Amino acid sequence: MKTTLRAVVALALLAGYYLLTLAVLAVAALACYLMVVHPGLATIKIGAAMLIVSVPVLGALVRTARHRPEPPGGLPAGRADEPALWAAVDELAARVGTRPPDELKFVPDVNAAVSEETRWFGLSARRRHMIIGVPLLETLTVSQLRAVLGHELGHYGGRHTRLGGITYRGAIALDRTVDALDGDGGALLAVLRKVFDGYAKIYFRVSQAVRRAQEIEADRFMVEISGRRAAAAALESVRATAVAWGFFLNRLALPGSRYGLAPADLFGGFRALLAEPSRQEEIRTTLAKPEKRDPYDSHPTLADRLTAIAACPEPSGLVPDERPATALLADPAAVRERLRTALFGADATALGWDELAARIESMGAAETGLDLLTAAERVTGTSPANLGTVLDALEQGKGPDLGKEVSGGTYRTKRERGELLARHVRALVSSALQASGGVAVRFSWAGDPVSLTGPDGAPVDVEAAVPADLGPGHVPALRAWLADRGADPAHRPAPPARTGVDLIGVLHGVEEDGDFYDALVLDIGILFVRISTAAAMRGGVSTLPIRERIQKLLDGTPQELLAREGSWLLEPERILKATLWTKKDQWAVRFLVTWTDEEGRTQESHIRVGGKPPCTDLAETRRVLRELVGSRLEWSTEKV
Repeated sequence: MKTTLRAVVALALLAGYYLLTLAVLAVAALACYLMVVHPGLATIKIGAAMLIVSVPVLGALVRTARHRPEPPGGLPAGRADEPALWAAVDELAARVGTRPPDELKFVPDVNAAVSEETRWFGLSARRRHMIIGVPLLETLTVSQLRAVLGHELGHYGGRHTRLGGITYRGAIALDRTVDALDGDGGALLAVLRKVFDGYAKIYFRVSQAVRRAQEIEADRFMVEISGRRAAAAALESVRATAVAWGFFLNRLALPGSRYGLAPADLFGGFRALLAEPSRQEEIRTTLAKPEKRDPYDSHPTLADRLTAIAACPEPSGLVPDERPATALLADPAAVRERLRTALFGADATALGWDELAARIESMGAAETGLDLLTAAERVTGTSPANLGTVLDALEQGKGPDLGKEVSGGTYRTKRERGELLARHVRALVSSALQASGGVAVRFSWAGDPVSLTGPDGAPVDVEAAVPADLGPGHVPALRAWLADRGADPAHRPAPPARTGVDLIGVLHGVEEDGDFYDALVLDIGILFVRISTAAAMRGGVSTLPIRERIQKLLDGTPQELLAREGSWLLEPERILKATLWTKKDQWAVRFLVTWTDEEGRTQESHIRVGGKPPCTDLAETRRVLRELVGSRLEWSTEKV
């Protein structure tokens, strides 16, 4: 009864949002009417102000009405492909008393979920979707997986997905309206933004409370299907798997994708990580920490769910199925391979974990070391720089200059710049040691995934050799330490082949030679993507059009964006100097660039990029330019 009452309140609040929006538009229409019929200073001011606030509100309403959520992504798992899994889903749906999903997909996440395409505010159901995370299949038993799937199907049985569609559309509408009012439109716009923002907070608290109650209700289906023990174990396993999977992907598996590398046995590695005793202890420690209770969370805490499960009656006659959940798959190896290909691409080079770790360490050290050598070339004027150049610069007291150069303005304090410099020097030292053949890269599922060892197998502690407070006094000992291990002072690593890029920032709505662009500032250069003049001017009142445009830009790959008509790339190595000029809310930067003509001669010329509202503000512009070009960025008091 309490959940039903909250659901009614949530729907009433959603209706109230539309009434509030229509009231704003009605007042704006009346103000505009009075401005035309009874022109005067007061009516013109009021009409203009209401017009300013009504445009973003109306735009948000139209975009919400046109919004259609996309079906979930993933790898399709048809009935003919996975008959046993589908048989389990059909049986569980019948137990819950609902129609099974029309589509089932595998995803690389620790998640299982259902969704439903609806019409008429959720009163009419159409196509149903279910996703199952392959990491769950790798860690749950059949009984636990049945419990999880029963929970998700319970959302269908309780018509939670219908209400979910309504509350989702309400959340989209309120989010878009608050975002649309986020602009410099005067006091009236600020007041209206506070009204809608407060209304949104109330709506989200009520609607999320409904969803939390629905989760507890769906948990009862878990118990009815698999019993209290399997249901509780499934919830605990899901949380533990989520912690381990996040670490596994981000620290071990995905870094190689930057260089076109992939683990040959993705899930074999995941199982090895889970089996490592020290990792198990880390997971237990993480899970022992109390969960934060947030009124805006869509799920109750694990403790609350376990308490509710313990209070459920235990069904009789259950025979636990302790087989691994992968027993329900027709060909588990094929599913694992499909998912690995989806994550890393069919062209990625598959390697064993030891070799993969060694290659990632080698390429990462080389890349970071080359960044330091580029900084050393600017500080010392020596080109090409090598390890010896850096050691000489450090011994001469130029460490602070190197720290400023490699930081690109991102690290502000002296200590932060020093620590960043030390990390870069360690990378260059590691690269030199690996090139000498005097050390080997050791991979481990415990502790630090990668470490260096000497010929006798003893650890090589690069961090101790290059302390965080690295100064001129440390250099003689470092030289001797490197010489003992056969490192060549002339070492300069070869640039590793990369298939990925890093985003530094975005400069939107900028002008160059009469054309307007959105510019992605990447570590490989500034990618200019041409836009229309009208697009560049959108966002004067609301920043929402800009954010939506930038999101579409970020959804494309650099190769796709560069293929667009009018797009071009300015590489950082071509930039000799960047001069930044500002005046109030306008800015311009003049790049002195080098290029090669048809006869092979090196030429220099200028490229001027300017910005004025609603372009990227000065603070963000300065940050991304400083990070890209470092000390080559200069200020000018005269217009460039």
